[in-house]
Amino acid sequence: MLSILIPVYAESVTRLVTELVRQGRALEIQFELIVLDDGSTEAIKKENQAIAEIPEVTYENLPKNLGRSAIRNNLGARAKFPYLLFLDCDSYPKHKDFLKKYTEHLASNTVLVGGTAYATSAPDGKELHWLVGSRREVVPAPDRARDPHHGFSSFNFLVPNAIFKKIKFDHTITEYGHEDTLFGWSLKAAGVAVIHLENRLIHLGLDDASVFLEKRQTAIRNLLILQKKYAMMDTRLLRTYARLSKVGLRPVVVGLFNIFENSILKNLKSTHPSLILFFWWSLVCLDRSKEA
Repeated sequence: MLSILIPVYAESVTRLVTELVRQGRALEIQFELIVLDDGSTEAIKKENQAIAEIPEVTYENLPKNLGRSAIRNNLGARAKFPYLLFLDCDSYPKHKDFLKKYTEHLASNTVLVGGTAYATSAPDGKELHWLVGSRREVVPAPDRARDPHHGFSSFNFLVPNAIFKKIKFDHTITEYGHEDTLFGWSLKAAGVAVIHLENRLIHLGLDDASVFLEKRQTAIRNLLILQKKYAMMDTRLLRTYARLSKVGLRPVVVGLFNIFENSILKNLKSTHPSLILFFWWSLVCLDRSKEA
């Protein structure tokens, strides 16, 4: 019935896999877990090797790093069951009936998105990532359903195997960011329904501010590349930037940022970062990427 597919990079997945196996066995359904390591350290690989002893689990260390899109396509190609549940490795189910909720909504022509959760408070040193994630990604299912394909996240979703055979991730995207945004718009273009559920995974693998900002810069560069390649690409950041440019405010926004840049970066790397300043930083990062 269900293939659970987990790409791994630099994370221990023993706890996550053990819980998923427990839930699958309790449901008494046919299921498999396929876990592919995409270039972790030897220490992580050694720790994760224990899951290879679980009968329902296939665990393999890939000889080279494939990237976020290609590894998901690889996982999908290996799956043997009609429904594919993709989960990020730095996660854990919020509820004990996580798999049960998905199995109750299976449909051959529908993609299901479970949603994301965060801890109630920020881990030390991860305040910016926690703030952005908890404010931007923790959205109730009814709100997500208003524009179901927009802001699609590959963090926690289920897709029928037959649909995934036709609509895959763009394997040419090798850098971090927005491969899942494109996947969502591809589903919309193909007329595939996306249903949002309250069936969250807790996002555990948060980055410190410097790493988070670096990844965000890469994601913005990727977004611009994808916008040129795919006319359907659309995000809040792109729309806001376009509006500012249309009314002539882009130079003002960029100019003021340049004056206060050091203070803004100091805030973003502090224990009390500002979401408004982060969005301002993102707009300027987009502008600089366009000019590069």
